Parts: sequence; structure tokens; C-alpha cells
Amino acid sequence: MAAGQFLDLEGGPNAVGFIQDKKYGEMGECSAVCGGLLAGAEDDEIERLRRYGRAVGVLYAVVDDILEERLKAKGGNDGKKKGKSYVEVYGVEKAQEVAEELREKAKQELDGFEKYGERVVPLYSFVDYVIDRSFTIDETRG
Repeated sequence: MAAGQFLDLEGGPNAVGFIQDKKYGEMGECSAVCGGLLAGAEDDEIERLRRYGRAVGVLYAVVDDILEERLKAKGGNDGKKKGKSYVEVYGVEKAQEVAEELREKAKQELDGFEKYGERVVPLYSFVDYVIDRSFTIDETRG
């Protein structure tokens, strides 16, 4: 996480993917893996949770950046945000594409947990919550 923070403040715009992965992906990964370890998950399940957590962590950050850009466009932000984001580097439309890809990736990782039935629903629901906090991808494109 420290490397991501350093590059966020000092690195060039080409590092945005690395920055988001290090700052937010690793936080999500840690949370998901710790839950799996406490629940007694098997090694292959831990790897799925690792990838799920990274995708959800970065997804949360990308959606935050999109929401902040919309707020700024409406005059509701003072523009003092520091750091690099997908929106800043690639624009809102590309950030929305990245968000959709991350949503799909996270859900695909959860598809390996069928044997747990309904107990996996909160993890799927969290992915939807992260992306649908104040908008949906379809509403923003049309």
C-alpha cells in the first residue's frame, strides 16, 4: 500500500493501474482473504477470494472517482483532490468500462463457491453495492 501511495503522489499518470491495485486492491484482498481464512476456506478458495478482493477494492476506488467527477461537474466539489485516478488519466467513459470489467471479474471469482449456496449472496451483493451506489453503468451511457 505504501508503494501505491508514494506513486500516487510522485509517479506519472501511466502508473494509475498499479497505484489503484496497490492502494485499494490490496485492502480488498486482505479483507476477503482474512474472511476466508477464518471460515476455513481451502487453498483454491483463498486464491479466488484474493482475486475477488482485489477486483472489488479497485472497483470501489474507480466508482468513487467517477462519482467525484460527476459531483465536480455539478459544482459540488472544490477540486482539491490529489492523486491519480482512472477518470483523471482516461476519462469517465473508460473508467466506466474498467468498472464494468472489474464487476464481472469479481463475480466470476465467486462463481467457484456454488457449494456454499445462499451464504455467498452477500459477497455478490457487495459487488453490486460498490458499483451501484449512485448510478448504474447503463444510465451513464445513454
